Amino acid sequence: MRAPKPTTLALAIGMTTLPAWAIDTTLTSAGFTGLGITPNAHLLGWGRMEVGYENQLPGNVRRPDGHNAVLGFGLLPNLEFAGRLATNTIHDNCFTSGCGARDLSASAKAGIGLDVANRWRVALGATDVGGSVTYFRTYYGVLTFNEGPFEASAGGAKRSGNGVNGSQAPLDGPFAALAWQPIPLVRGHVEYTDGNSWAGVRLFAPKQWMPDGWLLSAGANVRLNNNTLTERSWWSASLSIPLYKTPGLSGAQTAALPPLRPGEQPLPAYEARTVPAPQASTAAPALPPPVSLAPPAHPTPALTQTAASDDELRALANALQAKALEDIWVGRMPDGTLAIRVNNGSYQWNSADALGVALGVIGRSFSEHKAGFRLVLTQRQVPLVAVTGQADCLRQWIEQATSTCTAGQLSTPGTLPLEPLYEGAAWVVERQKPASKTLRLSVSPVLRTNFGTELGAYDYSVGVNVTAQLPLWAGASVEWGLNAPLANSNDYEPGGVFADRAVKAGTERLTLTQVTRVPLERWFSPSQKLGAMPGALTAQATVGRIGTFYDGVVGALRWEPGDGRHRVSGQAGYFQNNDSQGGFGPLGSFQHGGPVLGSYRFSFLPTRTDFEGTVGQFLNNDRGFQLTMRQWFTDVAVDVFYKRTTFPGQSAAQLVGVQLSLPIGPRRDWQPAPYLQVGGTPRFSHLVETTIREGAGNPLRLGHAVRTPAQDLNDYFNSDRSGLAWFEDNLRRVRDAAR
Repeated sequence: MRAPKPTTLALAIGMTTLPAWAIDTTLTSAGFTGLGITPNAHLLGWGRMEVGYENQLPGNVRRPDGHNAVLGFGLLPNLEFAGRLATNTIHDNCFTSGCGARDLSASAKAGIGLDVANRWRVALGATDVGGSVTYFRTYYGVLTFNEGPFEASAGGAKRSGNGVNGSQAPLDGPFAALAWQPIPLVRGHVEYTDGNSWAGVRLFAPKQWMPDGWLLSAGANVRLNNNTLTERSWWSASLSIPLYKTPGLSGAQTAALPPLRPGEQPLPAYEARTVPAPQASTAAPALPPPVSLAPPAHPTPALTQTAASDDELRALANALQAKALEDIWVGRMPDGTLAIRVNNGSYQWNSADALGVALGVIGRSFSEHKAGFRLVLTQRQVPLVAVTGQADCLRQWIEQATSTCTAGQLSTPGTLPLEPLYEGAAWVVERQKPASKTLRLSVSPVLRTNFGTELGAYDYSVGVNVTAQLPLWAGASVEWGLNAPLANSNDYEPGGVFADRAVKAGTERLTLTQVTRVPLERWFSPSQKLGAMPGALTAQATVGRIGTFYDGVVGALRWEPGDGRHRVSGQAGYFQNNDSQGGFGPLGSFQHGGPVLGSYRFSFLPTRTDFEGTVGQFLNNDRGFQLTMRQWFTDVAVDVFYKRTTFPGQSAAQLVGVQLSLPIGPRRDWQPAPYLQVGGTPRFSHLVETTIREGAGNPLRLGHAVRTPAQDLNDYFNSDRSGLAWFEDNLRRVRDAAR
């Protein structure tokens, strides 16, 4: 027996001494996390979005080459959800040419760890669920074991018969897979299912090349036996992005979050502990219990009087204005404490940022006076949240690891009327930097799409919207929005099948909106069953043109009782179709619309998940309901929904889909001139949906469950994130902004 060569021996010793890298999880073409063809029991990390592409349709036996795109979300700590578009061709029309396979589908997988070390995991999942036309449907269960750089998975699957044109899911019967990732940059694997086997290798970009938390990879796969499920070889690529990352405000030094391991829960970026600039140490202090969150027993808690002069109060107002706050009122209450009211018109992503910067100014300006203060933050002049406390304790909470006193007390309209907190104040500064003297311009994209239809794999119409808004008086504003088309696919061009849904040049919105709070506390005494505070009831009315085609009026009510975990709302309106642009898209005969809707939302704060149900008559006169689960990752939201509605004289349509909603533009709007403010959109949303349970095929169902495209009353309440419980859950972000 010959002795090994020195180089071979050195390589063997080096490989055995490598650190135990964990196996990186990637999304496969089937819409589940796994290797190439088979799943493992890992999930997309909670709060991560991954997009992948593969030049192969595994299981499309007649023509396995093509384009396979997937988009997945780590939706909950134990649940991933993905959408998939599998197509042989991109632009071919299936009615006029041989387009091959074209399938838009969804997949989901749920899994849990079985031991403390998270080496053993088990998961159940399904692919290509929902529709009656399927190509690759299968149900599976899988057990995964991890030990350092090695991973082994085994399980069983059951494909749901043959799909269209003889296609079938490659995953069926018992399956198994082995993976080895000796270094962070390379992963190799072999896998087996239904008598067939494959092998592959995947390369990962060095993490230092990528933005914090991003993961970019590319892989190559090869078929090991002779089967018709795949071609001999193919390639794939994917990009994983953390949705819970939030860029820091100017001046904040945010500690980097450690990368997530499979199954770990994300810590939102605003919970990455920050270090105030004056401190030299880079150690992240533990966050103390910052603000007492029980609602005050009365509107005038005992606070320390202030000895501040009028000049100091004016200096405070100037400092608040320098932080882009507006409608600034500063004065003294009869008990000698500070009274401060400011409006947020610049921090569009999240009102917690505006609250934080206001508290930071107060803490730095009046901590030496040990002054008591009452701060009320408004949104479009409607009271949103209040804090009462001591400026010296507030500064301790902002800057130090521990506090010797309570920084303040939070209140929201559902727990306490906020207006009495500053009633009777002797104002030194009144309405400095009035909102009504600032014209606000917002620029946002307009995107309309159709995915996976027989007319094309991806059809689109892209434009830009420029909206000018001018606040008039408390709760009132006028808006004028213009659309400009930029690009269309052929089916959205004039004469195309989707031409009437294309982005059209001209006025998209010209409205007058009034919002006001309804003082329920004046109508119900504390002795009644509703209690001392029956919750916050807000009303809104909008009149004018909306959504290019509609002229009319709509009214809305929003009731949020207690700490904001529950919200009930209603909407009713009347609109006439504007025929000057050809009528409403796919429903050209539509002349009058009368939406009448009611909805209920419950927030489950441990995972920041909202569950909402809406029922009634929608904008286009179809009647039915929609159920939505909305998962928040800081300022990004992912909605998964099911809706069932019926137009008069038609059969009911059932649709499922996913919607991604995120802010576009600067976290704080830009002011290039004294009376002009320029920003993006605080909430841009785009959805993809498909029909399910259709008797024959999956026909296009357009215009179902359309909401009135007017200003949403929830926008005044921080995108429906304004209750006491929500602010309690986001105090770290408030403190980061204060720094």
